[in-house]
Amino acid sequence: MISLPSIVLIDDNKEDLDELQESFTRIGYPCFPIRYQGGEPGNVSGIDHVRLDMIKPRIVISDLNLQELQKLDEKQLAGPIAEVLRKLSLSGPFILYFWSRNAGTVEPVMQVIYERYTDIPHPIHWGVLDKTQFKSGQKNLEERIATITKDNQVFDALSSWEGRVSTAAQKTTDSLFNLARATEHESLSDFQGKTTDKIQAMLSVIGNETLGVKNAAEEPDIAIELGLEPVLHDHIQAMYEHIEPSVWTDAANQIGKRISADSDVKAHLNSFYHIEKLEDNAPKNKRGSWVEFEPSYLADSNKEPKIKQNLGRNIKTLLNEEFLDSSQGSKATRKTVHEATKIGFLELSAECDQAQRKTKLNRYFLSAMIPKEHESYTFFREQKDNTAHAGIYRLPNVIVDGQEYIVKISFMYQVGAIPNFNNKWLGKPIFRLKDQILSDISFKASQHSARPGIIRFD
Repeated sequence: MISLPSIVLIDDNKEDLDELQESFTRIGYPCFPIRYQGGEPGNVSGIDHVRLDMIKPRIVISDLNLQELQKLDEKQLAGPIAEVLRKLSLSGPFILYFWSRNAGTVEPVMQVIYERYTDIPHPIHWGVLDKTQFKSGQKNLEERIATITKDNQVFDALSSWEGRVSTAAQKTTDSLFNLARATEHESLSDFQGKTTDKIQAMLSVIGNETLGVKNAAEEPDIAIELGLEPVLHDHIQAMYEHIEPSVWTDAANQIGKRISADSDVKAHLNSFYHIEKLEDNAPKNKRGSWVEFEPSYLADSNKEPKIKQNLGRNIKTLLNEEFLDSSQGSKATRKTVHEATKIGFLELSAECDQAQRKTKLNRYFLSAMIPKEHESYTFFREQKDNTAHAGIYRLPNVIVDGQEYIVKISFMYQVGAIPNFNNKWLGKPIFRLKDQILSDISFKASQHSARPGIIRFD
């Protein structure tokens, strides 16, 4: 699938829309023009006639008076603009500009949109391209458009980075194609056939080598795309020396300085780097998956003997010994903390076995998710230690479903399981830990299991 340009132009007047589009294309900026058609039955947003699922806007430029209202009332002007923004897929940073003769009305319209339409994402920056000034020749539209991304330093840096990654992906494809390009051919069809056959063979070899023949047959998409990643990363790295440092120093104005981020900022960054939210139907056997202990099984008092038989402890004792300091608070507050804590399992089978599909019995470690509001209960020995013993791994705080959690993993309690529909312990998969932190956890788990014991007399 080819992604369409990330610059979207909207106007009900074809002449004005064409003029705006031509200014973008003359300076080499690909854009997607949309003729607003708000008067048609069933076209609620005015742009319903356009297939928008292939467009990911970063820059939206719209006429302010989309319905050609005679009286410029900010409340009436705001409605069509809000419907347009709601229709577009604006899940990331975007800038919004109004291509209008009524520049003074823009700010009141934006205020109405902000106050009345709370479900619409806010732009990281907004401004005005005054039609009167540009059409009269007072200002050059092309020159202004060329600098439009620089109006917000953060947006300029992030959009430039996106562009470089896209360019690196194209260079990866180019380099693969150039390796496969047929040098000897008798006709155009012969060139096409030989080149296509060679690319197919090369992609197959890449996939087979990356995951192994059996795994590549089961997941060819993962096999090939993982195989192309190292080349993509090399092309990204090759661009570093061409980046203007001021782009990032302007966007990250405290870079190079020692700063202390707020705890919630750290938790969001930890989530960004270390966890991937999973759907309820996601596989439970993927390495790094955190799967909840089935709540209905835990709540069934008849299952307590079975849990104790397999783990050697009941759940309450496990919580107090491994994850929570039971010496704090009253009985009632400890009960509240226990009920708020989620018990689960982290899948941590050997990476090579998972990659080669040799895992017969998945290896899970007992784990707990404790809400941040109960963090004081996660420290031990007069709040001096953040784990009960050396066999506990404490993740940096993460955000899951909008709530901040402390996640702990115990290497003392390991469970072997086949995560199929017959398994009654494993509930929903909640999130998956990414490779970097998984490597650290695996290393610490190996250290714990291999630690030497000695006889000594001090």
